[in-house]
Amino acid sequence: MEVKLECPPDLRSSLFNLELLSTAVVRPRGQRLVATYFDTQNHALERAGMSLRLRKSGARRVMTLKWTLPGSNGFSRGEVEEPFGADQPDVDIFGPEISQRVRDATNGEALVPCFETRVRRRTAEMSLGASLIEIALDEGEIIAAENRDKVSECELELKEGSSAPLFTLAAQLTRSGMRLNPAMKSQRGYLLARGEKPSEVRAVAPWLDAAESVEDAMSAIIENALMQFIDNWPALLDAELPESIHQMRVALRRLRAALALFEKAFAGSGFKRFRDSARRLANALGPARNQDVFIALVSEGPLKIFTAEPSFEALLSASSALRLDAYRQAKETICAPDASQFVLELQAFVASRGWRNALGIEDLPRLGRPARGLADDALERLYKRARKLGKEIMTAEPDRRHDLRIVLKNLRYASEFFGSLYDAAAVKKFTRTVGALQDALGAHNDAVSALRLMEHDAMPSQTPAAGIVKGWCAREISSPEPYMGKLWLTFKNARCFWR
Repeated sequence: MEVKLECPPDLRSSLFNLELLSTAVVRPRGQRLVATYFDTQNHALERAGMSLRLRKSGARRVMTLKWTLPGSNGFSRGEVEEPFGADQPDVDIFGPEISQRVRDATNGEALVPCFETRVRRRTAEMSLGASLIEIALDEGEIIAAENRDKVSECELELKEGSSAPLFTLAAQLTRSGMRLNPAMKSQRGYLLARGEKPSEVRAVAPWLDAAESVEDAMSAIIENALMQFIDNWPALLDAELPESIHQMRVALRRLRAALALFEKAFAGSGFKRFRDSARRLANALGPARNQDVFIALVSEGPLKIFTAEPSFEALLSASSALRLDAYRQAKETICAPDASQFVLELQAFVASRGWRNALGIEDLPRLGRPARGLADDALERLYKRARKLGKEIMTAEPDRRHDLRIVLKNLRYASEFFGSLYDAAAVKKFTRTVGALQDALGAHNDAVSALRLMEHDAMPSQTPAAGIVKGWCAREISSPEPYMGKLWLTFKNARCFWR
């Protein structure tokens, strides 16, 4: 298990002098590591979640294969390493099972060099309770043909014991100026080799076994949402993709929904402070997302009809300027210590099963019960809440429709969190029904948000284009499309797969 932190250049020389690392045993000499990563021409190993490298350090050479673990929290990967003296990889050295896995992924295609890393590494070891952690400071670069990317990172690897101290130490180090870096060297290398930027990462539902306990399900769901959040950091910081902001906010909503669900089932379990932190982060990312939605609403709506109106240019220009500033603030939010500390402290809380310390002894046996019972209760409660809020949906006030949309989101998230415990086809049909109604309500919410944005001092509010947009949004708010009523009836008549 590993945690990577981006290390500012001015901290490299003094890292091992930090008081926090005063008990670490620093190895006197650094190492020069040169690693060549191999794959097929079309990167079949990468698509299979694997990376294969040959690394040289002095006279020592090793070959390492890493792979993604099913249901992993993102900090853990499968790994096998063997001494190897040749320049061309031979996966047979890993044994028949793993070598066959590689051949299945590559379909027998030849393995060729794709990129390499050259770093100078200094290491130390530190004991925290029963846990032994290796601290590696890497400085160097990733090289793919003519493309190069700097490396300056601190890697914490758990060698023995519980992982909770690993995450706690990483969280403490972020207070010294470092930040969590979810991108592995291999991921960065592949992007460099293709000349690409990071892309957004969408949610993938966790897989829960039928015999999964409540406690294990809680851990898997929280880690699943956390990984979606941090996996989208590179797409914002390196590519400024609008979808990255959206997916981070989706991840934080999923996480808040999960934490609220668990807090409801286990009052006082310690999740509230993390839910509050997730809300603050989502709010900080909100202005950037709001400007993206506003620009899309205007461009895909009124501008397509009133194409000859010249004042739309000034309106969209003002929104773009606000968007630029909002993206700067969003980047600052992710790079600030609070974001990294939130992720690492919640990960430590999960690793240590921190909720056990907050619960009464009478609640502890419930953690070992099958997760299906918790899922049934949560889904039924959210469904009934949605049915109650949705009465007279066509004439409901905006606030009530907004509340309904939030409950529908939570119902859909819960359906996806626990979906693997039920019939897959029934879950898919239900979530599509909920999603369609949620999207219709989302168009209404976008109109409400757009009207608020028009009130900003920087927006030209007295132009013809502004009047057109205001009228467009007012119509959406006061007269929802007739299909919303049909979507509501479809939802009411949908089969509740958990019953």
